[in-house]
Amino acid sequence: MLLSNLNPKPCKFLTHERSVPLSLLVHPLALQHGCASPAPEWRQQHQSRIICRSNDSAFHSNALASSISPAAAKSSSLPPQLVPPTDPSAYCVLNFYHLTQIADPQETVEEHRRFIELLDLDIRGRIYVSSQGINSQCGGTVEHATAYAEWIKQQPGFQDLRYTIWPAEGHAFPKLRLKYKPNLISLAGGMETMPITDPAARATPLEPSRWKEMIAQAQENKMVVLDVRNDYEWDAGHFEGAERPAEEVFSETPVGEGELEVPVYLQKVDRDTPVMMYCTGGIRCDVYSTFLRKKGYSNLYTLEGGIQNYLRQEGGAHWKGSLFVFDARMAIPASAVGGAETGALPAAVPCSVCGSPDSQLPHVNCANIDCNELFIACSTCKTRYNGCCCEACTTAPRLLRPAKVDGGHYGAWGNYADLDEMGPIISQGRTREGRVTRRARRREALKEKRMEFVAEKLARKKMMRDAMAQLEALEVQAQQQLDGGVKAPQVACAQ
Repeated sequence: MLLSNLNPKPCKFLTHERSVPLSLLVHPLALQHGCASPAPEWRQQHQSRIICRSNDSAFHSNALASSISPAAAKSSSLPPQLVPPTDPSAYCVLNFYHLTQIADPQETVEEHRRFIELLDLDIRGRIYVSSQGINSQCGGTVEHATAYAEWIKQQPGFQDLRYTIWPAEGHAFPKLRLKYKPNLISLAGGMETMPITDPAARATPLEPSRWKEMIAQAQENKMVVLDVRNDYEWDAGHFEGAERPAEEVFSETPVGEGELEVPVYLQKVDRDTPVMMYCTGGIRCDVYSTFLRKKGYSNLYTLEGGIQNYLRQEGGAHWKGSLFVFDARMAIPASAVGGAETGALPAAVPCSVCGSPDSQLPHVNCANIDCNELFIACSTCKTRYNGCCCEACTTAPRLLRPAKVDGGHYGAWGNYADLDEMGPIISQGRTREGRVTRRARRREALKEKRMEFVAEKLARKKMMRDAMAQLEALEVQAQQQLDGGVKAPQVACAQ
């Protein structure tokens, strides 16, 4: 993808007075040779005048994921977190992915970097480039984010790029991570051998309106609704009829050659059973559908634009809870009813500490650095154990961080090592363990904790069954005594 291939046609931006020619927006030779000399003069005269066409209805009609259906627009079920921002200076989150062949992805990374530096765009987030396309979750001001996305659409192979912008209170990411990655998403065995750039090899995309119709009849028509996300995302919210992923994280989703190397919910269904796959933005479904199609599943459907696009166009119909997102927001509401105005973000599962149905998002990372489990709790339990997921974690031997009741990401351990806010629980510094060892130990501890939870849950069920059995036995005994008392006088009279 060479910048010299850019045509000197008007850019898809508007200024307050006139369109900005592409030759002013970016000079191909300057970028190709790493020269940014024309930039300072141009920035002073032109950059502050560029605005995105977010308030242009024609522009939105060409961007499916940025449009809102008439039904959603007229209803009050669309929370402000889903309404596209129109103020050029407002902050936003920019989401997009595009699957296409890239001959030299590492050079493409440098071209993107030069463009961002030349225009001095303050964009932060994750932008990953591979030989199979680009996957990005980043943000900045609407002006800067849209300028970057529209520039990408000018590149060969990216003319059909669709992107979405979402309102944010500020920068949703701490820094820019623009890099080459062999795999756009994490999946066991990688994805380089999957034909993900071939639309025919992927599932059939459904518009949100059609998805809404089909999911309403999924149970009646015996369709499989497959959630292709991490299990904690399902806990935050999910579609009706979708079971919780059996794998803790998406990267563990089966991709083997064996007959049973498919998600557990597909192992006992016919290969021609309709399967409705969904994820947050769509890329995980597109990628994994190529594997399922190879395994013989013929009726595969994905949600065009992912859950975010569905909520924006159709509201929270057939959706439970809120939506987990991978940025500083951590979660967004699916409906304005009972949530957006009060700021409440209901979860789809009960509190993991006390079992209360009044659980609230965002998730909380356990304050114990050696646990760090992402858990959902009610407002009371978020502070019950000083931000920890259980009482055992409050006796952390290495480091107990301050509680993040309102969500948010923890920084490096050294940011909290000198804090003495937690009383006797203080940092003992970094041990000689490596990161891989600590992660393995943490996973093992989480597995044991989950096993204890499952065992306790099974014990409660057994206790309930035993109590019901005893109650039924007492009722039978009482009935027998009552029947015996009625018959006794009859026996006496007969004698």
